Amino acid sequence: MSPNKLPYFEKVQSHAQKEFLKAHNNCVLCGAALELLHVRLDQELQILEEAHCPDCDRKARDRKYTLN
Repeated sequence: MSPNKLPYFEKVQSHAQKEFLKAHNNCVLCGAALELLHVRLDQELQILEEAHCPDCDRKARDRKYTLN
């Protein structure tokens, strides 16, 4: 995916919104779209999100989100 093209998001119009999405969805080194993996951690009542770049094989982030 080109660094200028963004995946579909509803009503992304402002420059600030586009920059935010680019920063969170693209690799900081090469600009490729990040691949996201989501794993449900039942015993911890959390969702683990892992993002990595398929082009430069770099891990971008790990985040845990608590389930309510």
